[in-house]
Amino acid sequence: MRSYPLLAAWTFLAGAGIPLIGVLNSGVSRAVGNPFAATAIMFAIALMVAAGITIPLYGLPTLAQLGAAPLPGYGAGLLIGFYALSATIIIPRMGAASFVAFILIAQLVTSAVIDQHGLLGMARRPMDAMRMIGLGAIFIGIVVMEIGNLRSAKG
Repeated sequence: MRSYPLLAAWTFLAGAGIPLIGVLNSGVSRAVGNPFAATAIMFAIALMVAAGITIPLYGLPTLAQLGAAPLPGYGAGLLIGFYALSATIIIPRMGAASFVAFILIAQLVTSAVIDQHGLLGMARRPMDAMRMIGLGAIFIGIVVMEIGNLRSAKG
């Protein structure tokens, strides 16, 4: 599973699902009348899928294994919950493209800081000129896109 093209394709598919999370879950939110309930339902389904795959293949982790995990690592659940709830509430109001554009900028800046300093146990990958130019180009593209969105919203 170390094939770069395979990992890139997998990542592409995962990324394609990001706007769909908010779009699909906002439909559940409208049906149940509550974005918090919709997000809870979504995570209940995710739990069933993850457990349905994990338990037969790997079994349940032991208490010792759970205790050995770094405590901040469990914050990932809080972050994904916040993301999913945010997508459910914001995408119907702002649009999927704008939501993902702002998410993308935040992800790139946060990732660059993590890589630059090797934070949270990640390998250090210092920012170089090419990466900086790439980040700048993406940022400029998103600014142009959002200016277009604001103009079309006014008209």
